[in-house]
Amino acid sequence: MGERPYRIPVPAVQPPEWQAPAPGSEASDEAFSAAGATDRGRHRENNEDAFAVAPLAGSHGTLLVVADGLGGAHGGEVASRSVVETLVQALADRELPADRTPRQALREAIELANEALRRQAQDDPSLAEFGTTVTAALVLGGDVWLAHVGDSRAYHWSRGHLEQVTRDHTMAQRLREEGLVGKTQRVPSWESVLWNALGPSGEEPQIEERHLRLEPGARLLLCSDGLTRHIGNPQLARVLAKRDEPAALCRELIEAANRAGGEDNITAVVARANRR
Repeated sequence: MGERPYRIPVPAVQPPEWQAPAPGSEASDEAFSAAGATDRGRHRENNEDAFAVAPLAGSHGTLLVVADGLGGAHGGEVASRSVVETLVQALADRELPADRTPRQALREAIELANEALRRQAQDDPSLAEFGTTVTAALVLGGDVWLAHVGDSRAYHWSRGHLEQVTRDHTMAQRLREEGLVGKTQRVPSWESVLWNALGPSGEEPQIEERHLRLEPGARLLLCSDGLTRHIGNPQLARVLAKRDEPAALCRELIEAANRAGGEDNITAVVARANRR
């Protein structure tokens, strides 16, 4: 494929040995820098996560994407890669459409990616149960447009304060939101069950959207649940508060999740608004 602005996941060695970021896994300019990395973890045989850090064609901006595949080894990998490729092709490889706002362009790209998954499932019956989460951000200057489906997450860190800016689209979180269990109570049998994902389920995904401003010095983290099942908000905040480059922060987060158990694939994309 050559050098593309996304990295296709490859199995990590066991124990993980960190390697330099692959071409296309970082982006930077004077005002903004970002990097991403993914790891198989300590217990999975393959990596169903995929990510993108892709400079936008024709503008000073960046596309960030994290996708966590569902449906078993083969299906999950295919789904997450397909969605990342579709978003990169629709939003980064060509100029953003002049007749669409960034929010509209991002939403339409996710809808396009979902339709691509449906076509793949029609062509290959073995993919009938596959799917993926997606958490994506278009960063243009200090503005961030987020679109989210599933239980990967986006966090915003600024001036010592960390905020989770996406909801987990799991049955457990829905029970908490509806008051059927306590707000912090864990429901083990439902924590990993999604009610909202991309894929050929027959239901249209509900795309959660948000707009943020990244002030100088702020950080944005996109990650799969393989990170957050092991690393809580206090530790996330401590890592993101460091002045290290985004690639180093991704490395530290992944290594910490592996030390804590590494039960799932782990992906982190970190963006930093540089101080001016």
